Amino acid sequence: MKLDLKPLCQRIADRLGIDPLVIKFEEMIDDSKLYIKENYVAINKKYENDYEECAKSIAHEYRHIFQIFYVSLFSNERSKRWQKELQDVVNSSNMDTCGSNYITQEIELDAFAFTKYYLEEFENIKVVNRIDKLDLYIHEYIKKSKDIL
Repeated sequence: MKLDLKPLCQRIADRLGIDPLVIKFEEMIDDSKLYIKENYVAINKKYENDYEECAKSIAHEYRHIFQIFYVSLFSNERSKRWQKELQDVVNSSNMDTCGSNYITQEIELDAFAFTKYYLEEFENIKVVNRIDKLDLYIHEYIKKSKDIL
């Protein structure tokens, strides 16, 4: 069964004010990965028939595109913090063994928060994160940052 993700991609892209990217399924360790120069999002092949996992991956990676545009358009405290993190981004290839330097990045918290907020609010998809206590931080972030989600 091949999932039709294009309508979802378009809705999320419209919400963020970005153009949708091509979605590809690949063998990988991560759940998903943004290939900015190549202009696509890769999703782990194991989720090829899992609409909810694909939705989480798309929302998360599209949010990173939004962050890049935000940094280029605005000059405020948030854009300065995000720009610094985007220049020295931590991902699965350079994170520490417990992943704490990955999850403590504001750009990641923002992407997880957007994913939870958008999918639950607009797509009726419940999002429960597998990272210990992350949902607690996400709820706080959503309350403080609802204007940008």
